[in-house]
Order: sequence, then C-alpha cells, then structure tokens
Amino acid sequence: MTLNEIRQQLKTIRLYYTSKARFSAAFDTLPHSVTQLAEQYAKIVRTAPLDLYLIYYELYVKGLTQEAAAVDLNYSAEYIRQKNKKLLLFLQQRINEQGGEPIEGDRT
Repeated sequence: MTLNEIRQQLKTIRLYYTSKARFSAAFDTLPHSVTQLAEQYAKIVRTAPLDLYLIYYELYVKGLTQEAAAVDLNYSAEYIRQKNKKLLLFLQQRINEQGGEPIEGDRT
C-alpha cells in the first residue's frame, strides 16, 4: 500500500472520529464500513511505539492539525511532522506485512 493511500484512509478516519457523535445515530440505522477501517487501524496502532501512538491519537482521533498538536504536546511543529512521517512508515510496514492490500472501508 502506498503512503498516499494510507494518507487518504487517515483522512477518512479523522473525519469519522471528529464527527463520531454526529454519525453515531446514522450508523445505528445504516452501518458504514468506516467503522471497520477505524478498527483495523486501531489494531495496528495498538502495537506502535508510544510516541507514534500519541501522534496518531492527537492527529487522527482528536483531529488536531500538526501545529495544534505541537502546541498541545509542547513540541515543535517540525518534531510532529517528523513523527507523523514515522507513523506513516510504521503503518505502511505493518499493512504490507499483512499482504499490502488496501484496508476495506476507505471511502469518504
């Protein structure tokens, strides 16, 4: 899986988590595959080093920008960018170890 495909899926996951309360009632009535996508990424991130886990949480679960995450965590924006790049590479490695197939549910 390419880094761009992973970035696209992470955008979908960010939208899901930041709008989860709004989607909740809709998903109860009409399930959507994005929940599976978020669960599959959560399984991968669960095995990540804590620094990458924290970056995933701040950027994709809380939906912060890299700059806002830097302020929130008291790091430089460049440090967050570097950690996000490492996170993307970590995700790519894990996904490729699982066969490299795109994870289902990546449509916004």
